[in-house]
Amino acid sequence: MKVSDLNIEKDVVEQFILGNEKACELIFHRSKGKLKGFLKKVLPKGEDEESVLQEVYLKLWATRKFIQPNKNFEAYLFAIARNLVIDVMRKRLHRQKYLEDLCQQLKEGQNNSLDTLAVVEYSELEKKIVRLIDQLPEKRRAIFKLNRLDGLTYREIAAKLNISENTVDSQMRKALAFFHIEMDHFLLIIVWMYLYK
Repeated sequence: MKVSDLNIEKDVVEQFILGNEKACELIFHRSKGKLKGFLKKVLPKGEDEESVLQEVYLKLWATRKFIQPNKNFEAYLFAIARNLVIDVMRKRLHRQKYLEDLCQQLKEGQNNSLDTLAVVEYSELEKKIVRLIDQLPEKRRAIFKLNRLDGLTYREIAAKLNISENTVDSQMRKALAFFHIEMDHFLLIIVWMYLYK
């Protein structure tokens, strides 16, 4: 790479930091192919690299004032991408752990009936849980997702949503009570189908 190329690159980055939209477009078109290839390789199977790619550029735009033009811009861009990939993996692990815990609770709630768990397909259970989450009132749903899927503590959720910890606790209790009733009903149907098929 010639020195002049580096100067152009630095100029583009400087314009981007100032909020120049043309510089933003140029950076996007120059880096999107490489970045998308990276995301395809490192994201867990089933994750949408397009949506993560959009998040990378949104984060880049939001943090542009922290960019140092003299430093390696590509390294900064890929650091954002890596951090977002880590977030995706962390959320997936929390979701997986939550579903496994719920399966265990349901199993214990049905007198350790292994037959019941054998009938309940994991994917069906996951779909059911996703549907139930969507049925929660908006505020309760947001709190529930932040705690059970993203792994935030009640204190962290309270700070993030600018509400009290008591409100978080109350909303979580209501959400879990709703889940308990709905999942018991779901399992009874599954057991009935299994016993009388």
